[in-house]
Amino acid sequence: MRTLTAAVALLASTGAGACPGLAVEEAWIREAPPGAMSVAYARLANRGDRPLVLDGARSDAFGGAGLHRTIIDANGMTRMREGMLEIAPGSRAALEPGGWHLMLFDPARILKAGDVVQLTLTCGKDARTYPFTVKAST
Repeated sequence: MRTLTAAVALLASTGAGACPGLAVEEAWIREAPPGAMSVAYARLANRGDRPLVLDGARSDAFGGAGLHRTIIDANGMTRMREGMLEIAPGSRAALEPGGWHLMLFDPARILKAGDVVQLTLTCGKDARTYPFTVKAST
């Protein structure tokens, strides 16, 4: 069943639509303890001819989601800041540990390694849904 769900999600995400030019690869969510927030990562590419500004995310699997970046402040403290990620035409970006990532709050159910979750990435008024696979924490 998970394979069928993943295949249908992949086909749905390849159609034309919002966030034109945005390609999402290696999309995954870190498995978290029950009720805990989690985080999502992916490789992004702008295959379009204009800049994209990724400004958020949403999912029925979570009560909330936000695009954050890990920064080190003037005192050497690591902090997270919500923000927007601009990707120039023909460029790549990453949602990865220690950098840009999607924070996922208030899970609607317990997610286990191998589950596939649909996350909708937003670019202003545009939005497009992509499959993210849950992976075990290491």
